[in-house]
Amino acid sequence: MHLSKDEQILYNHFEDMYDIAYNRGVPIYSDFMGLNNVELAYMLLENKGIPKTLYDKKICIYGGYDGAIYQMLCFLPESYYIDIKQSDFPISCVKISPVNKKFCDKLTHRDFLGAVMNLGIKRDQVGDIVVKEVDSYSKAYEAYIFCKSNKEKLISSITQIKHTTVKTEIISNAEISIEQKFKEISGSVASLRLDSIISVACKSSRSQCLTYIKAGNVYINGRCCTENAKEIKNNDIITIRGFGKFLIETSEVTTKKGRFHIIVKQYV
Repeated sequence: MHLSKDEQILYNHFEDMYDIAYNRGVPIYSDFMGLNNVELAYMLLENKGIPKTLYDKKICIYGGYDGAIYQMLCFLPESYYIDIKQSDFPISCVKISPVNKKFCDKLTHRDFLGAVMNLGIKRDQVGDIVVKEVDSYSKAYEAYIFCKSNKEKLISSITQIKHTTVKTEIISNAEISIEQKFKEISGSVASLRLDSIISVACKSSRSQCLTYIKAGNVYINGRCCTENAKEIKNNDIITIRGFGKFLIETSEVTTKKGRFHIIVKQYV
């Protein structure tokens, strides 16, 4: 795989982190990153001759809650039998909500992100920003901002977004409850091959889906997959650049014509 200049720099950075974890015997955490960057870490393990069965003993991935799009990598030391918990990741969550929900702007994801960026914080220091409606009777929205722990105090200093006065609160892991919403797509496929599944998810032809796969734009459970005949299992998570993220529910029940029923749950 040919790497761009930026990808090569990140790959070298991952290699340095891997070596530090090995030499010092301590876990090393990255900044937040997307799936395409996570794939470089797997490439590093492959190039170092690490068996795929040991990948989860060498790196852990977490973004603050299950299903996060932006995540941190943790490179594990050689004594990989240590138990890295999700709570060990240096990730904090800052809740931002309007002081007066009756008199406030209808704040969007872009508004909350803009307020954070205006503090001079780089994008890779912030993970997902989950925006939720406060209640069904007002136009008030609140946000849960996942960030590196050393940025929580700075983000907590935000007092106003647009014309809305807001309050902030640092939320512990035990208090975080992110209810994932889905848009369901039902369909049937001749087989549980990757190209068949994503043709339902993308509402595209299998030949068009093949181009997405060969271009490296499809990820299964966080790993890039360029094998169109890869068999998809129940509860696999498929991410397709430009289309989004999907939870796949399969069934062994088939139609009279031998087709498989599937439910594709698109993250919204």
